[in-house]
Amino acid sequence: MSKIRCMLSAEYGLLDGFLYEAIYTEPGAPRPPRSATKDPTLRVYVEDFGAHPGDVAVCAEENDEVVGAAWARFMRGYGFIDDSVPELAVSVLPAWRGRGIGAALLKGLFERCSAAGLPAVSLSVQRANPAARLYERLGFREVAGDDAEMVMVLPLAVPHGRAAGDGSCSQARATDDGVSCSQACATAMRVLTAPELAGHVALAGGLVPWVVSGHDSGRLHGDVDFAVRLEDMPTVRTWLRAMGFYEAALDSLALACNATGEDYGVHARIDDVLVSFCPYRFDDCGLHQRNAALVMTDGFDALLEALLPDVVEGDYLEERALPNGNVISCATLESVRAAKVVSGRAKDAHDIAEIDAMGYDAPRFEQLLTAYRAMRIVVAAHE
Repeated sequence: MSKIRCMLSAEYGLLDGFLYEAIYTEPGAPRPPRSATKDPTLRVYVEDFGAHPGDVAVCAEENDEVVGAAWARFMRGYGFIDDSVPELAVSVLPAWRGRGIGAALLKGLFERCSAAGLPAVSLSVQRANPAARLYERLGFREVAGDDAEMVMVLPLAVPHGRAAGDGSCSQARATDDGVSCSQACATAMRVLTAPELAGHVALAGGLVPWVVSGHDSGRLHGDVDFAVRLEDMPTVRTWLRAMGFYEAALDSLALACNATGEDYGVHARIDDVLVSFCPYRFDDCGLHQRNAALVMTDGFDALLEALLPDVVEGDYLEERALPNGNVISCATLESVRAAKVVSGRAKDAHDIAEIDAMGYDAPRFEQLLTAYRAMRIVVAAHE
């Protein structure tokens, strides 16, 4: 049996060829020209693959040769269902067909999509294509179609936790300096698209412009930050426990210095990425944003609260449509830019440039810049 493994980013260029091989033609009918994959309706399946959150691919290897591939991404292809369901494609080189490789590829892809918290996958197939029978055996069911082709969907079982080395397709593992942008974005989308967290979490920090634009920052990201209303923190902990991600040692409520039991957030490791859930609240003074420093990540334990005067929630957080059609909650580009300008770190210049390329509301930015420059940070407790 072929070795099924995660496809390396350096191999994504092979997907154009596999896309061509996936084009079905009736027996005896001439094959379309190779240029067929340049058609915009097909380009969406492979264009800039790996550069967008949610892109995942596995391949089949025989004697150091990639002989098949299955991949999924959020797009509006022939098998589009809705923005929460990625569409997949699968292809095996002609000489290697009929050996069960296609089924093995699909099962490998299902495992990785399930581990990413995706609710289902979809595909489009012509009724005359023998592959349709394979999809039915694997559990796909028709949800739309006509006399020639059909759209099929397979619901996925989301695991309650993942062990190390369970088959994630991350191209980079966590290091002391962080993880790749693509890995951080994939983890961010896993959290943002979790049904249990809908309306309870918002992406914050330096990853925001890259998730919004769909581009790769080209740098490592130390963690993924989420802003959470103070009253919604129990929902976050419930989800972390259900998914097997909760660690008491990473919870501000468990810190020895937290004598009063106030909630300053919780950290977690999700797909080898450090994720921080930071509670916030608003009052007449402005935004109160809490966070906890930990010995294992910062060298000390501390409870911190930042006050940004005269900031309202509408200037701090917003809904954003992503290139793949998903809509997420995140910090406004103006608030991220203001925080980056005030920080003055060299690495933040690239994030600022990405925001500038997308455009932002200048008056709102100036208002938030004033608030960030007047920000006060209170150390509520430390050890």
